[in-house]
Amino acid sequence: MPLASHAAPFARLALANITREYPNFPAHLVAAPDEDTRPSTLHPAFYGAYDWHSSVHMHWLLVRLLRRYGGTPALPGTAPFTAVLDRHLTTGHIAAEAAYLLDRPSFERPYGWAWLLALAAECRAHGGEPGARWAAALAPGVAAVDRLLADWLPKATYPVRHGNHPNSAFALGLALDSGELSPATDRAVRDRLLAWFADDHDAPAHWEPSGQDFLSPALTEADAVRRVLEPER
Repeated sequence: MPLASHAAPFARLALANITREYPNFPAHLVAAPDEDTRPSTLHPAFYGAYDWHSSVHMHWLLVRLLRRYGGTPALPGTAPFTAVLDRHLTTGHIAAEAAYLLDRPSFERPYGWAWLLALAAECRAHGGEPGARWAAALAPGVAAVDRLLADWLPKATYPVRHGNHPNSAFALGLALDSGELSPATDRAVRDRLLAWFADDHDAPAHWEPSGQDFLSPALTEADAVRRVLEPER
């Protein structure tokens, strides 16, 4: 079955997810009894889809589908999708998301950070007035992630290698692919990947997968390192 045949149901799925506030797993440390912890208060852009990174990822999926199939027979009616993206991806909402990230430097590190960069890159790739508007709105979030990565990487002595969300290789590879990093942070990511992984050998791939993996530790590492090694290596 061609991928295009899934465009409309996938877009409807993404739309339903990013507009559904509950159930929600906020991973938020409550500091006072009167604190407003509603997901839409904490995260005015990315409150849906159970948790923050899933919401960001679902926004990415929706923009990707609009770029690939919007206006074609596979996805003819795009107005409901663009309306929600316009409502969520505003400068004010993303500024609030960026402030939340900067106030909590370990929140969604590094998986959610990487998906935010991927979303910005996908908006830029979408092009046209809507894509440019969404990408511009995402700029404060991109700047926050860039700063957080630059602060974190020198302190990250060891990578996380297991095959789920905190996997270091997957997130940093996705961050590099986005093309959204500043030159200095891009260089820091490449250097850290080499420091972590360049000398690895004899990966115990026969132990994979573990009971909670959705990524292959060995393959994500190889995929990240091939981005940064010289061709002759």
